[in-house]
Amino acid sequence: MNIDNPCIPAVNAALEKLLGDLTPDPFDGLLRRDDAYTVVLAALDHLDGLGQRRTTVGELYIWSRVIPGGQALGGHDRLMILLEQAADHGRIRLDHGQVHIGDAPTGGGPGHVWMRQLTTGGAQVELIGAEPWSLGTHCHDETKAWWQCTGCRHGLGQAGAMYVYAVRQQVTDHAAGCPFLPPLPDPS
Repeated sequence: MNIDNPCIPAVNAALEKLLGDLTPDPFDGLLRRDDAYTVVLAALDHLDGLGQRRTTVGELYIWSRVIPGGQALGGHDRLMILLEQAADHGRIRLDHGQVHIGDAPTGGGPGHVWMRQLTTGGAQVELIGAEPWSLGTHCHDETKAWWQCTGCRHGLGQAGAMYVYAVRQQVTDHAAGCPFLPPLPDPS
């Protein structure tokens, strides 16, 4: 989120109104976690609507300090918790301090994350398919998928895509044995 972007004042005005409608806790001055999550998702949705599909954690943090009422979101650690929750819900991808809005995998190329499993070290192993997975739909046996580990970077690329159930077993097996930690955030 480039705060010098001329579209940002419109985003700030909408989010400032949303923040004004929410009541912080009188004891610590912070929004309830659900309310703070709603504000962060609204900011990401506004950026997505402007065609900006990438920002950094640092830019989001600066934005939260600059926008009136943004201090009620909390500090950097709380912002990271909210962004990790958004990543768990498939709304964003976190990659070395970068925030990718949407569900495209971090490894590049086309595709959408269908499932994530944690490695023993805490990195994510992602099962990836060519199309977004619609909730409530059944996966056909012939559906092709591939996988990637965000820790060790091993995986089955799109060129080696296999049937989803075979790939799912590979994801599970890799997650159970991979000791790699999640990628470190970009220091920016």
